[in-house]
Amino acid sequence: MSTSSCRFHKWLPVVALLSLAGPMLPGTVTAAEKLFDFGSLNVDLSRVQARPQPAGAPEPAASETVKQAPAQQLPSTPESPAPRVLPRDGQEDIAATLKAEQIAVAPVAVAAPAGQRLSVVYPVTEDRPVIEVKIAAGSEKRGWLEEAAARFMADPSRNSLDGKPIRVVIDKIGSIQSGELILSGRTMHGGRNEYQVWAPASSIFRGVVEDAFTGGKLFESDESVARSPMVFVTWAPVQEAVDRVIEKSMSFDTITEIFSRELRGEVIDPNGRSFQFGFTRPEDSNSGAVALIAMAYEFFARDRGRYLIRMDDLQDTQFQAYLALIKYMSDQTKTSTGKLAEPLMQAGYGGQPLSSVYVYENLAVKLAFIRRANDPGGPQPVIRYPKYNLVSDHPYYTLRHGNSREQVEAALRFRDYLLTKEMQLWALQREGFRPVSTEISNEEMSQVLGDFVAENGLVPDLVKASQILIPAQKGEVVRALIQTYEALGDPKGSNL
Repeated sequence: MSTSSCRFHKWLPVVALLSLAGPMLPGTVTAAEKLFDFGSLNVDLSRVQARPQPAGAPEPAASETVKQAPAQQLPSTPESPAPRVLPRDGQEDIAATLKAEQIAVAPVAVAAPAGQRLSVVYPVTEDRPVIEVKIAAGSEKRGWLEEAAARFMADPSRNSLDGKPIRVVIDKIGSIQSGELILSGRTMHGGRNEYQVWAPASSIFRGVVEDAFTGGKLFESDESVARSPMVFVTWAPVQEAVDRVIEKSMSFDTITEIFSRELRGEVIDPNGRSFQFGFTRPEDSNSGAVALIAMAYEFFARDRGRYLIRMDDLQDTQFQAYLALIKYMSDQTKTSTGKLAEPLMQAGYGGQPLSSVYVYENLAVKLAFIRRANDPGGPQPVIRYPKYNLVSDHPYYTLRHGNSREQVEAALRFRDYLLTKEMQLWALQREGFRPVSTEISNEEMSQVLGDFVAENGLVPDLVKASQILIPAQKGEVVRALIQTYEALGDPKGSNL
């Protein structure tokens, strides 16, 4: 282990604990300043934290509280790391697995969700002394947005418009739940919209919301403010066994094969435990809905670079049986991705039941950070990128409906602040989000992410991370897919 790496491991627990003691002071973040000092994860850190140093241990020297940049940089070149290719990669056989297990489920009728059409109301009169910008944001961005809001409102050059102060409020609410509230009209009160910005984890639900409105442009802006691809995170002993026995990269096809083997009595986990897979409930969480889209795309696309999932596809009896098997065999007790990752951060391998989870990449990096701080010699999480991936683009939708021109302008100002190099670096360093700003250099990315490439399987090059990126799907199909999944009962099979 290099000298700089030794120093990094030594001060990690101290920095993590110091960050829990109170919020960071506003200020410019440099690329090498307290990297991965996660002051406020989007999980309950009252129990999830790095272990304190032993009593009487000396405080780290000032020179040891700055992580040195690793020698390896991460440019987007042919030499940059890429996912492993295993012998059976590309041999998707979900249908064969279902046939072998004789999986069937009572069919569910698929119908396009009905809904009312609302008319865009813009602008409303700004007659209040304070210009409020209330943001409906997924929990995965709460820490970043709250820090940015505090800095924004403390900056005299940004915090007022036409002589009125700007107040930015972050409302932590699930991406799907907030979208449903907007499209149903339940965010409107007395002719004004409760929200000025909708900031879900991804744009998969955009079409559903937009389709509910007529008579004008709903969004003034729709820029992405961060990125986080979806990943499978599996404990190293289990991942090594999957690589050796299944010989395929992690995917929902691989998960299906593991379930099939276990139904026939084979145990994959070298600890002798059943393989437990978890993802969030699709009706409550964006990452769960993304999982369903990935399952459908993997089932129907079959190596096609672009494919639009159709309503007719959802009625396929074999596809419904596949969804039913995944639903029956998986842990779906969590309504947010943060809550799904929390037990893994806290307890590690052996201290909680899950073998593998499907989460945002930034949460996977947080998990790796916490486990390395708590148990550097123990089993670590391994990040694997699915062949078919949907990169969560974290859009920032400025809503016109039910808002004033001043509120729209203030919301756009805050968006611009989120895209500054300072706040993009903060999101990268404290939350693990990939920046969208071209001002962040490969060297700065390497300073933050370098240690996680070799040790945990992180792939810095998004082009290489996944072979096929899932294109945007129709809103009505996404909604119908979620509703179909909810309605499915338990499957039947030869070994169930």
